[in-house]
Amino acid sequence: MQLPGANVGPYLRALHAGLDKLAPGDDHVPLAEALAHLEALDPGMSGELLFPAEVDERSGLPTFPWMERALAEQALARRATDLDEPDDDGLARAAQLDPALGQRMTQRRALHRHLRRHTLLPISRLTATLRCRQPREEFVLAYDRMVPGGAWMRIRCDLCGPPGWSSGGLLRVRKDDRVTIDEGLHHLFTRHSVVPLLALQAQLATTTGAQVTRLSRSAVGPLWFPGLPAPTGAPPELLGGLLLHLSTEVVANDVFQSAHRDPWFQADEGEVPSDGQGLFRERRFAATPGLIPRVEAWGHDGGFEVSVVPLVP
Repeated sequence: MQLPGANVGPYLRALHAGLDKLAPGDDHVPLAEALAHLEALDPGMSGELLFPAEVDERSGLPTFPWMERALAEQALARRATDLDEPDDDGLARAAQLDPALGQRMTQRRALHRHLRRHTLLPISRLTATLRCRQPREEFVLAYDRMVPGGAWMRIRCDLCGPPGWSSGGLLRVRKDDRVTIDEGLHHLFTRHSVVPLLALQAQLATTTGAQVTRLSRSAVGPLWFPGLPAPTGAPPELLGGLLLHLSTEVVANDVFQSAHRDPWFQADEGEVPSDGQGLFRERRFAATPGLIPRVEAWGHDGGFEVSVVPLVP
């Protein structure tokens, strides 16, 4: 769905405000990267340089191509420095000769300076950090992905094994303690990123030969707002304003009591985590004030309270 030009800025600022208000933590894609990406797309900074402005009808988030254009522009911007950009006098002369050209040059300079100073959300990224070597060797993996037609997803995985278990395997620790990741592990996350969480946990344990002590999958999105097709099964009373979802599911040693607090996720009643682990799901929301009582009632109908913060663009 292509947004009319007048709606692009308000849409992006509403999404920005909702994310900022929900303040997702380390289990989600980095907040600073998400906000910087939205700021780059905003015509208040970049004009129409990154248009067309398209929203995915399933997720309500910016489409994959629109997000990717900002990344492509960032690669171009980082081939130069601020000193290579036109100065104020040059922009003023361009505006005198051709106002439209001068405006585009001003917007491109602002966008390029922003893109040099900030990191944006990646299309796909897998990082690994060595947490400790003794008495057990532990790693933390983070897989970030823009899911086409879906949400902005992060999978975090804590792996644990005896000292040296990773040697020569999918994770290799360098002398400076930085970790090199085998490409096959990246492919594994890509192929299995949306399978049920316990199945993903089993696959990671089998492939790495380690114990998965904590595994989380979290998503920014969907964003429901008027004008999108109604999601199948969504309560009609929730579709009259802006409603941003922030979801998390975790299976871990430190989840001592399993709990399900996600009114949108249909849990499999046969799910049973490994002995000593619990499975927890939660969905938080940012909503326009008029929707808040309706979202809370939706949660109550499911037998639990939900967290909703006001979304005020």
